[in-house]
Amino acid sequence: MKNLFTTKYKGDIIGIISGFDRELISGSIVQLTYTKGLLRHLRANHILLKDFKKYAISLAQQLKENAKELAEKNNAPYIYLNDSKHRNEEIVKEIITKRGDHPGLVAVITNLELEYSFDIRWNKDEKKIELKPRKRKCLHIYFYFIDKDYGLCFFRVQTYFPFKVKVYCNGHERLALDMKKANIKHIKCDNCFTWIEDIEKAQAISNRIDVSKFHTKLDSWVEQYVPIIKRLSKLWDMKYHWSIKQIEYSTDIIFKSEERLNILFEQLLNYCNNTVLPENVMSFLGKKLSGKQSGRIQSSCRKTYNGFRIKHQCGALSIKMYNKAGNVLRVEVTINDLHEFTVFRKVHHKDGTVSKEKAVVEKTIYSLIHIIRIAKDCTRRYLDFIAKMNDNSRGISELSEFTNRKTEGNKNYKGFNPLNEFEHRIFQALSSGVLIAGGFRNKHLRKYLEEYFDEQWTTSKVSRLLKRLIVFNLVKRVKNSYKYYLTEKGRIIITMFLKLKNLTVVPALSELLENNLQAA
Repeated sequence: MKNLFTTKYKGDIIGIISGFDRELISGSIVQLTYTKGLLRHLRANHILLKDFKKYAISLAQQLKENAKELAEKNNAPYIYLNDSKHRNEEIVKEIITKRGDHPGLVAVITNLELEYSFDIRWNKDEKKIELKPRKRKCLHIYFYFIDKDYGLCFFRVQTYFPFKVKVYCNGHERLALDMKKANIKHIKCDNCFTWIEDIEKAQAISNRIDVSKFHTKLDSWVEQYVPIIKRLSKLWDMKYHWSIKQIEYSTDIIFKSEERLNILFEQLLNYCNNTVLPENVMSFLGKKLSGKQSGRIQSSCRKTYNGFRIKHQCGALSIKMYNKAGNVLRVEVTINDLHEFTVFRKVHHKDGTVSKEKAVVEKTIYSLIHIIRIAKDCTRRYLDFIAKMNDNSRGISELSEFTNRKTEGNKNYKGFNPLNEFEHRIFQALSSGVLIAGGFRNKHLRKYLEEYFDEQWTTSKVSRLLKRLIVFNLVKRVKNSYKYYLTEKGRIIITMFLKLKNLTVVPALSELLENNLQAA
């Protein structure tokens, strides 16, 4: 992916890898998702409305028995969670630590969740019972398993009509397995890669998406975890229709140095916080600010377990930036509604004709190909924007090195505090024109120090100060002599901090205090 940011920092990065991250796929039996369709199914199977609940419970019981049987067969725990204090992911992580990461069923976790469903209601006006759609709590079964092709996934099935399912998988898990098969060495940390032997080959693998294979895999999971599909298809063939509920596409820029990224990322956060406007957010997403956008446009910055992340959001779309695993800068595009984007595609009209025109992206899993292009374009525009930032990393690094403690030869040397009165006077002595012009010895520096301090400076005390200045590269000793001189870095830093205190800090503080006293 060509962009201005990676071009600007090409000397600092190992490479760039893009691919899917979090994938949430929703599955539904279309005939059972609306009232008329479900009524048609009940009539065809000679099930009266008064027996609907009994029929639904029998199907739910079959799902529960299948889940318990699979858990017992695979020696996996069957857990019922009756509260929201425990997270499924944490429980599964503990189980994997004990069992290992070999393919197979990891755990079966069940809990009650609110979901769209159906119920029988008495109609007072018509004086008859009716089938009504409503949200209700029902048992959901989560099958956590490790697939040989897709890594750790979960398959959630609703145990009541319309028996919706939800599938989770992670693109980085799949890419790691594909790279292993292709003998590409890599280092994976959490869900990102900190080093890849052949990034170009890895990117080619990431771009190769076989949706038909994925569709077949989803159907095979249905056969395994939703055995009632055969019973429901007794008269009419019923299959799950797969659609994209949420998709994340991330671009990871792998830096050579963790320290380099940390300094740069802090500047990027400040830059984006202070410069990104609503029109910028819309331009990242390939849209115009027209006032017709769905949802509020906002930018937010918060701390996560990885560090800090900044998020730019417009309704169901967002683009995030954060640092992961120390040396990885991630830009991630999240799409919760594919209808927010348009593409040129085949459109089937009601009169039976087919035309190719601009239309909203379909939510089907076969739109994954479109998502790759859309997400890459969003990421490129965002990276081009942050590349305009003036990089002060070198100055920040030098300042950090100058003010922080250093260790040399098992001895610690404290950093310099330019606002401290004691060290400010040392800088004043060192900035003397005579010392700068011809260099100086211990006795010369001692003489000037005693002009700025009331105390007496001994030779040993000045020697310790000189050693500290040498460690921080502010002063250098002439080879085979006792003569010293200020380095170029030393001259710049000392002059800068003297000006900072005398011309900026002190006058500004005096003015502030004077204004406060007048106000009082």
